This record gives sequence, structure tokens and C-alpha cells, in this order.
Amino acid sequence: MEIIEADKVFSKVEFHETIDYNIYPHSIYECPACKNQLSFNMKDFKKYSLNKKSLFLDEEQQKITHFLKNTKQEEPNSFLDFHCPQCNSFTRIYFSIGYEEKSSFVCILEFIIIDKGDCVSR
Repeated sequence: MEIIEADKVFSKVEFHETIDYNIYPHSIYECPACKNQLSFNMKDFKKYSLNKKSLFLDEEQQKITHFLKNTKQEEPNSFLDFHCPQCNSFTRIYFSIGYEEKSSFVCILEFIIIDKGDCVSR
């Protein structure tokens, strides 16, 4: 399991509602385990803003919680969970959300936690 800064795996790490649209521009994520690329947009992050519920199995969630405690990494206020569709690595994107002038949504991708332990290329 490892922490990777968002700018190392995403093509875009900031979304601002005043200049970006819900579905465009995209941020391309490249899986560090298998190099598979996935596309994310502001709508994806809005959906999971202030998320408190994991999509992972209890075992996967516990691994992340334990790992974060050991690294003393501060958690931003939001996260999005997924399994890479190509290699099945479980990945959590941590991001901060806030609001700028005129109450416009802002999202900043901070880091990911990835577990490549079960990585199986398909």
C-alpha cells in the first residue's frame, strides 16, 4: 500500500465551478500499477464530496485506516473509492472541497492510496 501525490497520477488536480463544467474538462488518471487510464470530471467529485461511506469491503477499508494512522497522513474532507478495471488494485482518491466567491464549488485532488497487492492484469 502506498500514498501517491495526485499530480503524479492525474492530468488535472483542480476543478473550479466558475471555469470548469460538470463533465468537461476531464482529468486523466493513470493507474500506477498497470498504466490503465481512467477519466474523471468535476461531476464525479461533486457526487462524492464530503463522502463518509466507503465502497470497499471491510477488510480493504481497515487496511486503509490502519495505513493512514501509521503514516500520520492528514485526511482531506472527501474521498472516492474504486477498483482499477484492468488490474483490480483498490484505490482511494482523497480530495478537498470548498467554495469560492459566489458559493462556487472548488475541488482539489490531494493524493491517492493504492493497494497493488491483488493487482492482476486482465
